[in-house]
Amino acid sequence: MLHSIYFSPSGTTAKIAGLIGARLCDNCASHDIPVKPLPALVIEDADDIVLLAVPVYAGRVPRLASERLSAVRGRGQKAIAVAVYGNRDYEDALAELCDIAVACGFEVVGAGAFIAEHCIFPKVAAGRPDSGDEQKIAAFVSAVGKNISEGRRLDPGSVKGNRPYRKPGAVPLHPDVDSRLCDTCGACARQCPTGAIDASDLRMTDSSKCISCCRCIHICPRGARRFGGMLYKAAGWKFARDNSRRLEPEWFV
Repeated sequence: MLHSIYFSPSGTTAKIAGLIGARLCDNCASHDIPVKPLPALVIEDADDIVLLAVPVYAGRVPRLASERLSAVRGRGQKAIAVAVYGNRDYEDALAELCDIAVACGFEVVGAGAFIAEHCIFPKVAAGRPDSGDEQKIAAFVSAVGKNISEGRRLDPGSVKGNRPYRKPGAVPLHPDVDSRLCDTCGACARQCPTGAIDASDLRMTDSSKCISCCRCIHICPRGARRFGGMLYKAAGWKFARDNSRRLEPEWFV
């Protein structure tokens, strides 16, 4: 069995995890961990495989994802580490995720960094993963499958990234609510991973808790939550200018 465990507030990491999982194994158990902590999960079967997938936030694994992955424990099973980023850079995130996998008791057999539409600036890497990405995913799965069948493992130290990891940065942009569209259903408050949205006043977002994960934007049925304002427009223009060149997936096996 494949255990696909992913932190995917905006859905893009889940999409790539799904593409990898579908090619890797017919029998898959999915665990989406952005909204609620994962109950203690011990992978018992020696033949099971674990896929750990996270988005990249400022070159690192999101702290909340790292905390929730700590509830997973393995007994030496094979693991695949996948970092998903928005066409800027994945920096230390993939190396960090490999280290997390090892700390959880797994043996890493492959690690890959894949590109998806940027959740804050969706004009960057728009439409990705696309058909070209899917071909690269197929090649990655093939290489990982060969490692598994031949009993080989990946040296996490060979994965691109720095140790110690870069200092995590903060994003000064947070979603706003359009009160003309909001019907006060409260889905955003219920599904915010950090509890940053006030359920009694959905216009209020605690910026000290918000991690700009875009979960509220992704799940709002009326499209009432969005980024906006002059700072966002200026930052978006610069980000798109600096990150318009298409990057391709990279992997280590």
